[in-house]
Amino acid sequence: MENENLSNSQEYKKKFFSNTDSFFSKKPKYIYPEVKDTTAILSSIASKPNFSQVRARYKTQKFLSKFLLKSHLNWILYSFTRKETLYIATKNHIGQSEINLQKMTILSYCSKSKDFIGINKISVFRDKEFINEEKKEISKYQHHYKERSYGIFETNLKDEKLEKLILKIKNNIKGNIS
Repeated sequence: MENENLSNSQEYKKKFFSNTDSFFSKKPKYIYPEVKDTTAILSSIASKPNFSQVRARYKTQKFLSKFLLKSHLNWILYSFTRKETLYIATKNHIGQSEINLQKMTILSYCSKSKDFIGINKISVFRDKEFINEEKKEISKYQHHYKERSYGIFETNLKDEKLEKLILKIKNNIKGNIS
């Protein structure tokens, strides 16, 4: 009889704090057999043979994330196993050297894991597709400031040597602007 007199908000509070299955139930009220939930969709996609590399890379990435620092994980693009070798692709040479320093740690954890017990060697390399090969030309002259006078000024000097020097500076300023 007490439950009949409760308002909707009071009923929700009672269900929430009593931790009943009806409140936390993940089953939808209306079940449509032709509509799949996200878990079913993702598992059906992952079961396709095209995604075998994705599954393998996810497995090794999850394994490495258990003991490597987050800063080391940021250097890793992807990783996979083939035969007795764990291959780790890094973003650049800094990541390659950082992960190379962690090889012994990774091998010790591989011997403890049932999935990676057969790993005897680790190969760390840079991914060539990720590296941008275009290098900018470095000029000897670097502009440290932006000239705003544009070389438009009068010289009121009477000495010819100083006037020639000022004229040379004026021409240099005009030459750098264009």
